[in-house]
Amino acid sequence: MWLRREFHGLTVNATAGAMARDYFSLFNIEPSFTIDEIALEQVYHSLLSQFHPDRYAGKPQVEQRVAAQFCADINAGYRTLQGEVSRAQYLLQHNGIDLKAAERESVGAEFLMTQILLRERLETMAELDQAEHQALVSEINEHYGASRDRFAAAAQQTEWQGAARCWQEMCYLEKLVDATGSRGR
Repeated sequence: MWLRREFHGLTVNATAGAMARDYFSLFNIEPSFTIDEIALEQVYHSLLSQFHPDRYAGKPQVEQRVAAQFCADINAGYRTLQGEVSRAQYLLQHNGIDLKAAERESVGAEFLMTQILLRERLETMAELDQAEHQALVSEINEHYGASRDRFAAAAQQTEWQGAARCWQEMCYLEKLVDATGSRGR
C-alpha cells in the first residue's frame, strides 16, 4: 500500500513494508559520504521543532500518529547520517549494495593481519603505560582514517564493491576504537 500525503508543507511518502524513508531527501542533502555535518544538525533541529509530537497534542489522531512517525524518522535519519560508519552503510544500501553479500567477501589478508595484530595489542593494553595506550589509539585512528578516505574516494567514483570493502574495514576499526575507550577521530 502506497501513501502519499501533504503534511504541513512536506510531502510524506510511505510504502507498507518498504525500507525507511530516504534520509538524504529528508534532510535535503545530496546522497554522498561527505556531508556538511553542521548543516545536517541544523536541519535536524529545525525538523524536530516543526514536527515534534507535542505540537500535535490537540490535533486529530491521524495527524498525531503521522507526526510521531515522522519524528521517529527524523531521529533515525539523524543517527544514521551523523556517524561515518552508519552513513557509509546507509549510502551502500541506498545504492543497492547487498551488505550481507559484501560481508561474505574478504577484506584482504593484509588488513586482516593488521586488525589481528592491533586486537592482540589491545588485549594486552592493561599492561601498557599511558604513552603506549595513546600510541595504540593513534595507530588505530590512522588505520580508520585511511579506510574512511578510501571509502569516500570509492563512493565518489561510484565503485561500490570497493567502497563496501572499506566499509567493512571501518566497522572492524570502529570496534577497536570503542574497545580502547577512546573516541578521538
